[in-house]
Amino acid sequence: MKFLQGFWKLFKKPSPAILRKSNAEPSAPAKVSAIDKGADLHFTSISEADSIKSNREFKDTTSKPSPPSSELEKQQNSKTDPREKDYPLVQKPGETPPSYGPIIRPKRETVYLQVGIDFGTSSTKIVYSQLGKAGAHAICFDHKLPYYPDYCVPSVAAVGKNGKLLLGIEAARMLVNERWDRGFQRFKVIVAGNCDELFKDTLTCEKFLNYRDSYKELDTNFTAERLTAIYLAYVMNLARNHIRNLPEYLNMDIDLTFNICMPIDHIENNRVRTIFENLFVWAEAIENSWQRKGESFDILNASYDCEGATRETSSRVFAVPEAVAEVVSYLSSLLRREGLHAVIDFGAGTTDVSIFRLAGTAGEMVSYWYAARNIPRGTANIERMVAGHLAATNGTRKCTYGDVVEKISHISDDRSLKDAIKNEVYDLWKSNDYYRTWGAAHKIYNEQLIWEKVKVFTCGGGAGLPYIEDIFSIPWWDNLHVKYPVNGLPKPDNYDPGPCSAPFPRMAVAYGLSIPKQQLDRYVLPNDVVNQTPAPRPVLELDHEVMWAK
Repeated sequence: MKFLQGFWKLFKKPSPAILRKSNAEPSAPAKVSAIDKGADLHFTSISEADSIKSNREFKDTTSKPSPPSSELEKQQNSKTDPREKDYPLVQKPGETPPSYGPIIRPKRETVYLQVGIDFGTSSTKIVYSQLGKAGAHAICFDHKLPYYPDYCVPSVAAVGKNGKLLLGIEAARMLVNERWDRGFQRFKVIVAGNCDELFKDTLTCEKFLNYRDSYKELDTNFTAERLTAIYLAYVMNLARNHIRNLPEYLNMDIDLTFNICMPIDHIENNRVRTIFENLFVWAEAIENSWQRKGESFDILNASYDCEGATRETSSRVFAVPEAVAEVVSYLSSLLRREGLHAVIDFGAGTTDVSIFRLAGTAGEMVSYWYAARNIPRGTANIERMVAGHLAATNGTRKCTYGDVVEKISHISDDRSLKDAIKNEVYDLWKSNDYYRTWGAAHKIYNEQLIWEKVKVFTCGGGAGLPYIEDIFSIPWWDNLHVKYPVNGLPKPDNYDPGPCSAPFPRMAVAYGLSIPKQQLDRYVLPNDVVNQTPAPRPVLELDHEVMWAK
């Protein structure tokens, strides 16, 4: 408003009194530039005499004639008008600083994202999606590790030379030239084994304890459960920082919700489920502390401070059945059909076998999970076999993880090793755990015809091993004289593999986890499924009089 008042004074016709005063007295220097409150506009206050001189319509007949233009330029060059000087706003000692008003910033938009974490025995994969927008995006970490793809975070930990606990990418980088089984590995399997003897892997437990006890920085309180919580907090923070630094989210506030997979039989086992859900809460508390403290954060000490955390109503971490998330791409595709299906996920530490029946109308399909089993036999056994083969071949030379990966990728060049892998895969197929899983499903629907038309989906890191398709196309029951079709899960149109071209068969679980839990198709887990065997067809018994009626 002050700016407009000063502007209109330029056009105001002066009074005679002001005119006489301006001829009698020299004009005073203008006031120092002021700043309009609440804006960045600078202006100079103008005296009444200045407005008279600036008024082009007013002609002063009493004033002396103007000197020639050349003399006028000399006067202007020799004497600078004080009004034309720049007066810096210098605050003197003891002087009250000028008030500039409140700084108005544009309100930052908040975006809500769903992050799916496929916490695997060997590596962890992450896919995220923004609520309200199409697309599920795989995260590429670009770590350039020699034996892990850029879309994988190694599920390992190690102790550095300075005694600091290293996790994930940093740990794998330090262990690259160590023995293939060096460091903390497969701690997810150890946690499950501590809850239930069915998942116990004695050799993995021994290696964990031996590595821990070799460092004085770690005591007996450093358990597989503590390491699992620490590692999950590390992965959540890694995903958060990656998403926050993406160009599209730099000027936004992000609100993340995490889905973490858990095998169905872990969810059905109350004790195992409770342990893992408590670990998820523990990990969330550690990651929240990490956000508050920033660079001064010590994750190992924080794990002791956050121990015993309880789930709050504002919790952002949830457990989702792994197999349910895995088949999301199939259930949302045009390939889905009613009937029986089997999903076999070949992981590093375990092999998950899940059998479900898809039923319902086109508008609402329901997946009834008849049986699921987390078999404690994975590709780690094959890795041990390959490592033993290399040790016998190379003599005393240390066998690294890179040697094992390289040998498996060229397994077809070694006939004897290829046959050994075939026997290992075949032993899994004919194991009691595998047969009992199919048998438990058959009890729920024991009509033979439907079991002749089962679709089998294979996925996981071990799905590409030789003989997988040939062996698992054989039905589990000798009375079934058919071959099951074995395929990978279909790739959805909205899946974005990212700059590292993450293959969908490896990211299928993380993709399903990137969908909010409330939006997943309706499913019923084994403990809640009732017998679905159709009732026998009625038999109409006719007597001879009816049959031979006259």
